[in-house]
Amino acid sequence: MTIGSGSGSSLSAELLPTHILVLAEEVTRVRDRLATLEFHRPAAPSESLAHAGRADDLAGNAKAVRAEIGKVPLYVSPAVEDAYERVRLLATQATLAGEHLRLVHAYLGEVLPQERAHRPYPRGRILGTLLEAGHHLQEASLLISLGASDAIRAATDFAGALRAQKISSGRPQAMSPAQHRALHAAPAGRLTVEASGDDEWAWSRTGSISIATVRSLESRGWVRREARHPVPGSRSARLHLTEAGRVEFASRLDRIPVVSRPTALATRPPRTRVR
Repeated sequence: MTIGSGSGSSLSAELLPTHILVLAEEVTRVRDRLATLEFHRPAAPSESLAHAGRADDLAGNAKAVRAEIGKVPLYVSPAVEDAYERVRLLATQATLAGEHLRLVHAYLGEVLPQERAHRPYPRGRILGTLLEAGHHLQEASLLISLGASDAIRAATDFAGALRAQKISSGRPQAMSPAQHRALHAAPAGRLTVEASGDDEWAWSRTGSISIATVRSLESRGWVRREARHPVPGSRSARLHLTEAGRVEFASRLDRIPVVSRPTALATRPPRTRVR
């Protein structure tokens, strides 16, 4: 069984893993914006509506990528089927997240700005309404909480299938295991650069990554920094892949970076002389 007819595709099959990686980074951006929503601010209702629009954009982009996957004449292995369903699931979850965020907007609109400005909130109408808004905000964030990881898994499965079926023939550039780990952490939203004074350091949820590794990727044009929280004074930056970085990382998906010969070859036991 195959999917697609190969006709009418507007994207190269080899580039589809990079477009799936874009979805992962979009999820991270949406979640970072949701983390900045504070109900006491006067602009909170309009901000929540803007967040709903971003979730809708994410859903639309996921649907577009899913449609492009369907145009690739590819044997439907279990990995390909999983990749397709992960992208489809992301589109559905983003759509639902947008609906929850519109409910956040509706609830915030029921409370006057001056009522939201004074904390702590007394028991009653104001507190109850804002608790409902908070519930829907949490639901929106939860719905897409695994979206970035799922998108990376989908990109990995799809890239492996393209390579196995001789559709992808790109040759990856050399990179160290540390660089590969950093490139994997970036689209998942798990790599940041923190700063204090003149010092800065990298932090990752997936293991130790040095600031030297981050700078080496920046020097190759593979990653760029974006403010994690778009507020004045914040020095926390999220690492995102550049277009070149996505291409290089996609070429490594489903492959293990090898920078030296296996240790077993270097520890061969010495020959003994037989007289």
